[in-house]
Amino acid sequence: MRGLARRRRIADRKECEVNRPISVGVLGLGSIAQIQHLPNLARMESRFRVAAVADISPRLTQRIADRLAGEVFASTDWREVCAHPEVEAVLVLTSGAHEQISQGALEAGKHVFAEKPLCLTVEGAERLHALATEKGLVLQVGYMKLHEELLPDLEEGLNTIGDLRLIRHSVYHPEHSTCLGPSDTLRFDDIDPQAPAEAAAFEERRTRQALGDLPPQWGWLYREVLAASFIHTVSFIRGVMGGIPRLTGADLWPPLPTGSPTEPPSLMARAEFPGHPRVEMSWLWLPATPAYREVFEAHGTRGSLEFRFPNPYFGRTATLVVKSADAAVCHPPGIESAFTRELKVFHRAITAGLSSSDASGAAQDTAFLQDMVATLTRREGLAVGGEAETRR
Repeated sequence: MRGLARRRRIADRKECEVNRPISVGVLGLGSIAQIQHLPNLARMESRFRVAAVADISPRLTQRIADRLAGEVFASTDWREVCAHPEVEAVLVLTSGAHEQISQGALEAGKHVFAEKPLCLTVEGAERLHALATEKGLVLQVGYMKLHEELLPDLEEGLNTIGDLRLIRHSVYHPEHSTCLGPSDTLRFDDIDPQAPAEAAAFEERRTRQALGDLPPQWGWLYREVLAASFIHTVSFIRGVMGGIPRLTGADLWPPLPTGSPTEPPSLMARAEFPGHPRVEMSWLWLPATPAYREVFEAHGTRGSLEFRFPNPYFGRTATLVVKSADAAVCHPPGIESAFTRELKVFHRAITAGLSSSDASGAAQDTAFLQDMVATLTRREGLAVGGEAETRR
């Protein structure tokens, strides 16, 4: 009996370790932080405590720190948060790519949750994966769609519809203000212009490393549309299907104007998996459409399924319908949002002592986006360089 009691005490200690709160620093306090991550962290007070915040807007940083529970360290320099002794992990929620801050945090010994895109280069993502693995740290990319509550039901449904013939993922994207809805986010005009200028210069260098010296509108497309939004489609298909399909074609319309475009084009990519299932990925810019829509479909020899995503900012959950010749099974929406569930996964990985990184998957996603640019520019008589050229 004493042996059994001892095992129970050990199990209890492990359970306490798993349930302990993690002290986190939040880097970047814009829309996604204010609408999703900060409220979710507050609701999970048994798992997380915000110990520090940072943003390049001094007033925003202090205002957010004042709103949070307890004593919160505030800075306009993310490096100070990464050096803070109480901070175990950081959430990197700044705009643009997140390579620089993620690397600095890992080098400081902090676990990292980074919003997408992690990097603009394959080399960068692979380097961060190696760094996290070497240091035994968690590096998680914010692909929240892969944490939808009905994802196991989706994967089970894929096994019931026979041999796959077509996978289609469609995004119908309105104006960003429509996506945000009536949210009341704080924003101030006190940013030192040098900070965003330095970040933009870094991203320009990484874009040239990825694609070579293309005209600027192609770098804009790569950073602001493909890496900022289309990457969700690529990562979801990779996660559900267990790999990246081979790109067979890409289209873009209307044509990109010279210089800096004022709004995105629409995009389509065609690909295929071994065994011949075809894949269609479309991202449609529909500024006047009244609501954001996103649908994943799979069609097989014995049935079809449809997975409908919610607006990412509204805290709702996906729905699933699996259809066969005999019946249609409608799965009701889940209870927890994907944003909440991904943070629980992050907490579990840290407290369980796992060395966990999905940056290698992010590297695959980035390579696919580079291949899309190579395909699109070739039709315009342009040749990519950089990493994209090495895979041609």
